[in-house]
Amino acid sequence: MSRELDKTYAHGDVEAEWYERWESAGLFRAEDESDKPPFCLVIPPPNVTGVLHVGHALTYSIQDTIIRWKRMAGYNTLWLPGTDHAGIATQMLVSRHLEKEEGLSRHDLGREAFVERIWEWKHDLHARITKQSRRLGISVDWERERFTMDEGLSKAVREAFVTLYEEGLLYRAQRMVNWSPGIHTVLSDLEVDHKEIPGHFWHIAYPVVGDESRRIVVATTRPETMLGDTAIAVHPDDERYADLIGEQVNLPLTGRTIPVIADEILADPKKGTGAVKVTPAHDPNDFECGKRNDLDLIDIFDDDARLTDVVPEKYRGLDRFEARGLVVKDLEAAGVLVKIEEMTHSVGHCQRSGVMVEPRVSWQWFVKMGPPEDTTSIAGAAIQAVKDGKIRFIPERWTAEYYRWLNDIRDWCVSRQLWWGHRIPAWYCDACGEITVAREDPTACAHCGSSDLRQDEDVLDTWFSSGLWPFSTLGWPEETPALKTFYPNAIMETGFDILFFWVARMIMMGI
Repeated sequence: MSRELDKTYAHGDVEAEWYERWESAGLFRAEDESDKPPFCLVIPPPNVTGVLHVGHALTYSIQDTIIRWKRMAGYNTLWLPGTDHAGIATQMLVSRHLEKEEGLSRHDLGREAFVERIWEWKHDLHARITKQSRRLGISVDWERERFTMDEGLSKAVREAFVTLYEEGLLYRAQRMVNWSPGIHTVLSDLEVDHKEIPGHFWHIAYPVVGDESRRIVVATTRPETMLGDTAIAVHPDDERYADLIGEQVNLPLTGRTIPVIADEILADPKKGTGAVKVTPAHDPNDFECGKRNDLDLIDIFDDDARLTDVVPEKYRGLDRFEARGLVVKDLEAAGVLVKIEEMTHSVGHCQRSGVMVEPRVSWQWFVKMGPPEDTTSIAGAAIQAVKDGKIRFIPERWTAEYYRWLNDIRDWCVSRQLWWGHRIPAWYCDACGEITVAREDPTACAHCGSSDLRQDEDVLDTWFSSGLWPFSTLGWPEETPALKTFYPNAIMETGFDILFFWVARMIMMGI
């Protein structure tokens, strides 16, 4: 009996039926052990922040073409699907939805209840993403689908964290970081967009104690930070200030005095007045100067970038930009505002919120990256792997960009002040101050035996878990047959915009 073909192709009637046949027949399934040569491509996991878009369709089409070609060429092909929890982005979206629909903040719900809401969000979006993927007809092995916060990957994340800690490659320190007042978390350098914006140089005079007629003039783009100054730095060879090194100057508006110090790294006699105000808690260069000269750290901002009670009372509680206006007005009234110059400068902004980033000193967890010239370091080994041809970039031009970034890399801040994500497996003993980093939740302090332990409130940077994706999805840290067969993967197809966020970190973590 013949069947008349429809005059038009109705994809909705045809494709879903055939995809179900392909999947039920196991046509996309890979074998952990096979005589065929292995070929593995782990899917760049879409974030559970929304549905798939045309960009996903493009990248899936490219990958599906590669996979089907290799499958027909006789390879044991694995195209492994999955999704990413996307810590900052997902928490932001759920927070906004909660506020809009219910008028509640995450703090109104509390951590546990808020995280439950995010899991509900994840389940809904994951179902839509999966449905879209199937409608696209992609030939992934659905039996191996993973999520960056599933049980197995959570175990892998903890194993990686503890291992790096035990090897001295992961540590906790008080360092200068990028703080986003908009979303209340630390950002990596890669999560900061630098924008050219108009600004000013405010020239401020600091009177010398004992000789008010003599003043040291400094220039700053952020006059409000002078409330946290702890020194004035000059070059030791600058004859203009040689006799003032070791003397005190009055810090306007505060009633405090601060020392004049010699620092040949921070102060340049050929730049500006040759004198630099030092605010160790709010500038990266000043922070290093503060360490060299044992200066106090005075953090004048809270998490919202409002001034705290360490500043004079009239400025407390003000937003940083409100405080700036009032400080400038008061400096002028005090007769110590020498001049104002207009200028344009590059200022960091949070990629997610668009809010101006605030440099700030805080306790965070870091992964030691360098030095890059040392091939036994994390960054150095990642550079060498490409030089040795173990990894190849297509197009080739991205190799130079990869080297540039790794050669200039700083230690990776992996802690984030979020509730959604892999919570840092570190516990603090309030009795003795000991820090316990462990694969299993401890019940007592190994140092003093106290059971009064509290887990670190922070979670790990999303890219920490994503960096493990090529092998954690195959069962690592267990020595599974899939890991033995399919790692290292054969190819990764992704966007150049995450070369550093993700690709470099997959290489580093893999090594």
